[in-house]
Amino acid sequence: MILARDGREALDRAQSEPFDIAIIDWEMPRLSGLEVCWLLKADPRTAYSYLILMTSHDEPFYEMKALDAGADDFIHKPVNRAHLKARLKAGGRITEMHRLLVAQAQTDPLTGVANRRALLDRADQEIRRALRSRQPLSLLIADIDHFKGINDSRGHAAGDEALQRFVRTLGDALRPGDLIGRYGGEEFVVLLPNTALADASVVAERLRRFVAEQEMGPNGDSFRMTASFGVAPIALDAPNGLDVALRVADAALYRAKAEGRNRVVPSP
Repeated sequence: MILARDGREALDRAQSEPFDIAIIDWEMPRLSGLEVCWLLKADPRTAYSYLILMTSHDEPFYEMKALDAGADDFIHKPVNRAHLKARLKAGGRITEMHRLLVAQAQTDPLTGVANRRALLDRADQEIRRALRSRQPLSLLIADIDHFKGINDSRGHAAGDEALQRFVRTLGDALRPGDLIGRYGGEEFVVLLPNTALADASVVAERLRRFVAEQEMGPNGDSFRMTASFGVAPIALDAPNGLDVALRVADAALYRAKAEGRNRVVPSP
């Protein structure tokens, strides 16, 4: 539970501490509850939070003003505990439904990792964090070797199972703060916070080795496969640092394929 003494403190704390539901008093110093509602709904970080505006006014005009400002619900003072409990339950159901929808929109349905859009959004967040902390940030692109041959010779069910086991193998070898995202087809991007190019290349080599040692495919029809990796640092102060790093890593991946596959190639 987060408590605030006035509207400005409520806004500052809401924007810095994640929350699902807020009960906001209309009559507050510094910023009114109406202003807080409007500002929270205008901020992408808090736009989908469930806001209950509370006031002693019972005229319909105030309820319409509250809803126009972005409040999701409206409750009168003095507060009836049963009414408040019911509204909190309703808000909880709505926020949980929204959380599930967001997760579905950000997740690759086959592998369970971040989809391309979520990956790029997270990369932007990591770039801002790395700029603040002055820590390096790198990425790698991993591509399964001869994946089309797996689909052609063993069927798409085996290919799907191979993708899922490939992702689990990568995840088991990464830190909790690293992020795997499906970039397209059998190509995956791994974001490596607090990691310079040399260390990222070591990580990629570990992943390559683990993949090559792992049995893939459905039970009773297992096989081994390999992957190639391109590695690049992200230039944090460049205007298009992420796009450049992706292009550089992709070019390194192309060289890894051209040089025989099942290898790691860092950017020059």
